[in-house]
Amino acid sequence: MNMSIGAIDQLGSIIYFSSMYLVLDYVFANYRLLTLEPTWYTWVWAYVAVDLLSYWYHRCSHRINILWAGHVTHHSSDRYNFSNGFRTSLFQGINRIAFWSILPLFGFTPAVLVITLKISGLYDFLLHTEYVRRLGFLEKVLITPSHHRVHHGQNDIFIDKNYGSTFVIWDKLFGTFQEETEPVRYGIKGCYKDTSPLGAIGHHYLYLWKTIRTLPRWYDKVRLLFMPPEWSPLETGQAPNSFQKSPATIPKFYYPCAMVQLAGCVIGIILLLIYRSYLATGEFMLYAFVGVCNLVNHARLLNGGIRKDFIQHELPVLFSEILVVCIALYFYHQ
Repeated sequence: MNMSIGAIDQLGSIIYFSSMYLVLDYVFANYRLLTLEPTWYTWVWAYVAVDLLSYWYHRCSHRINILWAGHVTHHSSDRYNFSNGFRTSLFQGINRIAFWSILPLFGFTPAVLVITLKISGLYDFLLHTEYVRRLGFLEKVLITPSHHRVHHGQNDIFIDKNYGSTFVIWDKLFGTFQEETEPVRYGIKGCYKDTSPLGAIGHHYLYLWKTIRTLPRWYDKVRLLFMPPEWSPLETGQAPNSFQKSPATIPKFYYPCAMVQLAGCVIGIILLLIYRSYLATGEFMLYAFVGVCNLVNHARLLNGGIRKDFIQHELPVLFSEILVVCIALYFYHQ
């Protein structure tokens, strides 16, 4: 699941990182209030500024429904390891653009900001582990794996805590810090079932859409998008994440084939990203589509997110996909 979601995000990042750079460059060129010289301390201030902004972006992503819809993907797994670092929705990257466009106003160049964001993201990735328990004095200065485990917990005491990215000072300063005082139960509250990558990416958007359609007043429709995730205007008390199907049981002999296919797709998409400059746009889009479709289908298979009559319905769809791809390749290379 995590690798499939990460592959979709990495393919999407080609678009949203380019868009972010263009927005940052436009703001820097036309609206900056300061001009900072490219010195070593500019990089230090850039990292601190990015970290502070990351805190508030992260906090808003937990407390505003439309932003939570893009961020919930990162939290919906009930397991916790390095692969969670890949588990990010491409919509989270798109949402980030509006927040990061603030920083060029203060003289930080787009190149400095993008590089700093990547370095900060690498640190974030390393926090997703249960093997590192406590780090002594560093717990008072940095966000550590222990602090970030708290952030991923659905325990009542851990909800909406430890938003920080690198430095723990922001959580302590703004009252959102919590120590790891009990075993962490990972995942999100509600009836969510982690069976499909597309479901993980889109389920809260689906919840918002279905809820908005039931509301008679435009005021409540708009309000829902900007209220916290736990808020609901429905008299029935319908909980978020309730629009999910229960996983199906599948025969065990499907698993080896699915694992081989999944591993091949992950390797294929990694190679596709590495060598994308050697491919025409049409070729890249076609290969990416095939890879993502296969990743999603096999992740669903391994997680039970399939129909009970899988063989009767999925095999014709699979053969149809293969036929369409073959026809597309034939005409594309003519």
